[in-house]
Amino acid sequence: MKKTFLFLALLLLPFVGISQKKSKSETPKVNEVIVVFKTHFDIGYTDWSDNVRYNYANSMVTSALKTIDESKHLPKDQQFKWTVSGWPMKEMLLKSKPEVKTKIEKAIKDGNLFVHALPFSMETEAADLEPLVQSLGYASKIHRDLGLPLAIDAKMSDVPSHSWIVPTMLNNAGVKFLHIGCNPASMSPKVPLLFWWEGPDKSKLMTFYFGEYYGTSPAPPKDWTHKTWLAIIQTNDNSGAQTYEEYRKAVAEIEKLNPGAKVRVGSLADFYNTISKENPKLETIKGDMPDTWIHGYMSMPREMKASRALSKSTLNLEAFSTLSSFWGQKEEEPIQKMVNESLEGIHLFDEHTFGLAMSHGHSGYWAYGNEFEKLRAKGYYDIIEYSWKEKGNHVTASEKLILPAFSRELKRLATSVNVEGERIVVYNPLPWERNDMVTLQTGTAFKKSLKSVATGEIIPIIKNKNILQFQANKIPAMGYVTFVSTDEEAPAAKSSLSFDTDKGIMENAFFKITFDKQNGTIKSLIDKKSNKEMVNANSEYKFGQYINERFAKTQTDKYAKDYIKAGWNWAYQELGRINLDDTPYKKSSGKNAEIEFSKDGLSVSATMKFKGDTDLNHNYSMVFTLYENKPAVEVIWSISGKPAEAWPEGGWISFPFNIDNAQFKLGRLGGVIDPVKDIVKNSNLDYGFINTGVGVLDKNNQGFGVTSADVPGVSLDRPGLWKYSTDFVPQKGNVFFNLYNNQWSTNFTEWVEGSWTAKFYVWSIDNYTDGSSIVVPAEEIRNPLMVSYAGGTAGKIAASAKGISVSEKGVLVTFFGKNRDGEGDLIRLWEQNGKDTVCTVTLPQGSIYKTAQFCDLRGEEKGETLSISNNAIQVKFRANQPVSLILK
Repeated sequence: MKKTFLFLALLLLPFVGISQKKSKSETPKVNEVIVVFKTHFDIGYTDWSDNVRYNYANSMVTSALKTIDESKHLPKDQQFKWTVSGWPMKEMLLKSKPEVKTKIEKAIKDGNLFVHALPFSMETEAADLEPLVQSLGYASKIHRDLGLPLAIDAKMSDVPSHSWIVPTMLNNAGVKFLHIGCNPASMSPKVPLLFWWEGPDKSKLMTFYFGEYYGTSPAPPKDWTHKTWLAIIQTNDNSGAQTYEEYRKAVAEIEKLNPGAKVRVGSLADFYNTISKENPKLETIKGDMPDTWIHGYMSMPREMKASRALSKSTLNLEAFSTLSSFWGQKEEEPIQKMVNESLEGIHLFDEHTFGLAMSHGHSGYWAYGNEFEKLRAKGYYDIIEYSWKEKGNHVTASEKLILPAFSRELKRLATSVNVEGERIVVYNPLPWERNDMVTLQTGTAFKKSLKSVATGEIIPIIKNKNILQFQANKIPAMGYVTFVSTDEEAPAAKSSLSFDTDKGIMENAFFKITFDKQNGTIKSLIDKKSNKEMVNANSEYKFGQYINERFAKTQTDKYAKDYIKAGWNWAYQELGRINLDDTPYKKSSGKNAEIEFSKDGLSVSATMKFKGDTDLNHNYSMVFTLYENKPAVEVIWSISGKPAEAWPEGGWISFPFNIDNAQFKLGRLGGVIDPVKDIVKNSNLDYGFINTGVGVLDKNNQGFGVTSADVPGVSLDRPGLWKYSTDFVPQKGNVFFNLYNNQWSTNFTEWVEGSWTAKFYVWSIDNYTDGSSIVVPAEEIRNPLMVSYAGGTAGKIAASAKGISVSEKGVLVTFFGKNRDGEGDLIRLWEQNGKDTVCTVTLPQGSIYKTAQFCDLRGEEKGETLSISNNAIQVKFRANQPVSLILK
């Protein structure tokens, strides 16, 4: 995902950046130049990530300290100062020798080591709201532990573009300045050099975007109108700090190129504080910048699916544990410690490097077909494959912490409720009341029905051997309900579920589906309420169709030519695909599926099994399901034993909606966007990640919604792999979810294999709003009801309890637990409906909170303190704004 980059040539420069030798007449006159020294951090790429971590805590930090010591005889503003991101500095402090740690801490206190606010360079689009906020904690903990103010500056390098959440998050965390240095080969978003980046909540962040390299040039460009310049001298990937000779030579060069200017060595914050005094007139950029590298995450589809689930369940576990203490449970496990460790794994998966690159020549070379299989069999790819495994292990380690712990905590709750005998407890992790179907696997022989202890409702159950399913209604916000086994008969209800095998039809109260038996896809999908047809029968793509693309050299070369802006000789090795022959492009889908219908009291399904043939060398299946009580169609794709394939390929599920001149709404990280209006030019128009869902609308604001909890990668109108467009406007009502790809030829996983599944949901939209049409349905899919069983003696806590509720569905509780940054507990709320609102927040039963102090995203107290009355508070939100409160 980056560059091999002519390492040696760049390291010979006294600075890294663009060496622009300017004449005095070409160089704008500036009064002051702030020089910042930094190294680009990759957790991997140049070596196995464990080796990188070792080097940072040993040779790299001691080398930096040596340069600092050698510069101590100079005036303070000329001494060497090294800027480091939060997570590698945490590693250096944690894993260096005691005497080195002491020197590091002194250098930070003395102002010779700066720790900026971010943990490292991330592909923010792959992340989620609360894990991103928590990632700021590495740097803030270091500053608090050392008694220093929190950093007001932040830096990202390499990744060309970032999600719109960045200005919202950093501004609301008290960060004032962000520098982004782009990979020199990758196209950059069209933004000014220095600008205000306005987030979806209208937060503004001063942002410096340098499109030519990680740092900046030693002197400003001709059109620079300010009196202060920022010269970031950044060494290449994991290569360490400058030597004394290199840093002094760089400062001398900058002085020469900026005659008459005061040149001082400092921090990114020094630049912000200095240029702010000029009261600069900067353009405001309002827009999202979808990442042109983000498709690489779908080279690890299983890990991406798990990471998305963990981004919710990790924080849900802490909230559940905190709530349990109010319900009468005593903490038996170190939940906060587990959550912190899991979050670190999530952060490291969101960090922008995956592993080694083929172009380095350290492990195999690009080969295809029989040659690829031979090289792999001989072990020539073992080194590079292990580097990818290191990346995936971050997710696996988090799963090993969170999934068993959450299971134990739910079991403990079920055991502790004051209900005798067999009982099932259902917990709702969202802050509004919900109904949904739940599934429990148990060998226990239940009676005829279940009874809700909270409402007295008698509920039918569906039993299939050890699988038990039922409809759980009125589960309170972030609370739970106990259900008991009973011989009482559930009220008879007429089922709306049916199927006709001969006609290939199935339906419920909401939809009628007609299947295309030859292709194993949906031929017609009627929304019964509006009598609208969802499926565009004239599309070249089928509805619910699996598509495998194998790309041609002409396509990969065109993409490289469209996308690479500099350094073709090395960049093509990284961003194109070398050693391909002239095999033409091929698009394949399964045909002649074996179709089997099934029905029970809660759902009706059609299962399609496709066997690999000459066009498609793997087996897969599709399961289409309608539920009795759910106004959505469920689509499950499952692949079995996909072989490894080094040839450039991708897999999709297509949904061609029956809407002319479609308008799209994309639920992205931090807010819902219109992809035609809200994307900064030269960002990724062809492919992007969603965080909630997609709306496909007609001119009357009606249409359809679609999402997946497992697959965030989406293209509109047509599949978007191996494409880089600067003026593409989607018009056809087609939505494509990317199941997997191996497009990124640098250091993402280069062949995808194995077995896994992905779920999708489709629903109708009557009158579009961000909250009701996209955010709420998608959040309920990403945060399913949770269930546990217990038997035996009754416990002592209530059979049902409420948790935290919000009066506005779509206002999320992203964090509830111990305040990491001080005393008390902390609750974080995040408005995602896209509207200004006043929301009543009701706190959990049993809580004794008296006050709620507003604070920023790093726990710094800010604003008024609210008195809590009747266990509730009213909070004003701007659209898409996070609000944090310290509860005492």
